[in-house]
Amino acid sequence: MAGTEDEFDRLEIQEMWPNEAWDFTPWLSKNLHLLGDSIGMELEPVQREKMVGSLYLDILAREKNTGALVAIENLYGWTDVDHLGRLFIYAAGCNAPVSILIAEEFTYEIAQTLHQMNEWTREEVRFYGVKVEVVNRLNDPDPQPRFRKVVYPGGWDEAVTQPPDPTPPHVQKHRAFFQPLIQELMRRRFANKANLYFNHSGRYFPTRFTQELRYAASFGKVYAWVTFNIRMKDKEQTKRIFDELIAQRKDIEASIDAVHSADWHWSRNDHYRFSSISVKREGRIDDPPEKLAETRAWMLDLLVQFKACFDPRLAEILQRLPVS
Repeated sequence: MAGTEDEFDRLEIQEMWPNEAWDFTPWLSKNLHLLGDSIGMELEPVQREKMVGSLYLDILAREKNTGALVAIENLYGWTDVDHLGRLFIYAAGCNAPVSILIAEEFTYEIAQTLHQMNEWTREEVRFYGVKVEVVNRLNDPDPQPRFRKVVYPGGWDEAVTQPPDPTPPHVQKHRAFFQPLIQELMRRRFANKANLYFNHSGRYFPTRFTQELRYAASFGKVYAWVTFNIRMKDKEQTKRIFDELIAQRKDIEASIDAVHSADWHWSRNDHYRFSSISVKREGRIDDPPEKLAETRAWMLDLLVQFKACFDPRLAEILQRLPVS
């Protein structure tokens, strides 16, 4: 079906302005008419990065019709208490009766607060909440900025305010990465469950023998890891299992094709209750999608190989070393 000129795709805001302070704020200062059009005001710049105490207001502007000063604070992502508080400080410090908070998304609580401030204050004191977006309209392939008012004197658009996901962004990234890996491993009956490993940056899968023997995949700061972890209730048992395996190190490493890396790490960890056998490769959770997909495939392949290699050896070791 043919699209209308109002149809569009919403893009990541960084595609137009990679950095909020260095790219978006200078651009906005030169294009205040676009912001003004969205809220029915004529704005002109007064000063960018206006110092207020020890803080810096993004843009101090003026309303042409009334001469009223306007404090403009912007941020990427969701609105937060920090930027809302700064907006109030800037408005007071600059004696600006008009305040505008610009963000990609507005939480219900922040929008409600701006709306309530409009209800409580006198007519010339005004608060605005404005969403900034970058869109591709079907009739125009070039990305275009768009401002949409959320809060304004006399009303607010509750429909576009949503509570943010309380999960921190870095945890969300790890969750999104590991979910397809877990689903594929479960489909292959690799394990009957997955648990968090290193808090959020990894997942481990108990072996069929015991919860204390497990396979894991995780991210460090610059490396991705696949690990066989031994953490028996008895420290001596942990070390004996590790010693049995390291005696077979040459055969184990020869039987596993690590693909992109042969960087093995055999860690007895004499002072701790756990021991581990790992392979690592370069990989970060902030890698581009195609690199993350490659890392996920590497983890999947290596986990399956680890299980095929270690399970038979563990069965033999545990027959001679019963689990207490």
